[in-house]
Amino acid sequence: MSVNLQYRRLDPVEWDKQRFLLLRFVRRHGERRITGHAWQQLLLAGEAELASPGTAIAVAYTQGGCPAGVAFAEKFGESVCLVAVHPALRGRGVGRQLLSELAEPWERLTCNVAIDNAASVAMCFAAGLVAVGLETGPTGKPTLRFVWKRDAGTAPSADQAEATGR
Repeated sequence: MSVNLQYRRLDPVEWDKQRFLLLRFVRRHGERRITGHAWQQLLLAGEAELASPGTAIAVAYTQGGCPAGVAFAEKFGESVCLVAVHPALRGRGVGRQLLSELAEPWERLTCNVAIDNAASVAMCFAAGLVAVGLETGPTGKPTLRFVWKRDAGTAPSADQAEATGR
């Protein structure tokens, strides 16, 4: 079953108007997996923060204008990268598309995901992020470090391989 959603980054005025609705959405649908630091940075996000390079909020909306998913990154995801998707829409590529909405304009994104969060690990791989390291996360759990690569899922063409010596 296909879902027709509209994806967009919010400007500071849109964020200010929808802040409480979207904060409630993240709190309700973040499955208690949003770290305290990530939650605090989202709460504090304002015009100055959203004007900073590598900081943005992307939202997926239903045709009726209701949020279906929210993603937030700060410092290209180095400080914070979070995604929350409505349970009825999970597994349909909403989180993957939200990550792409953040990563593509910057051509970079980093996300840290606890290895026991299988759905988020799968979402990162589906979005084209590549696991590049294993760290201890803020909650003490082993955490995969993901980075976004534009063509992570594709092998180089014969011409590219020849040019790079592979």
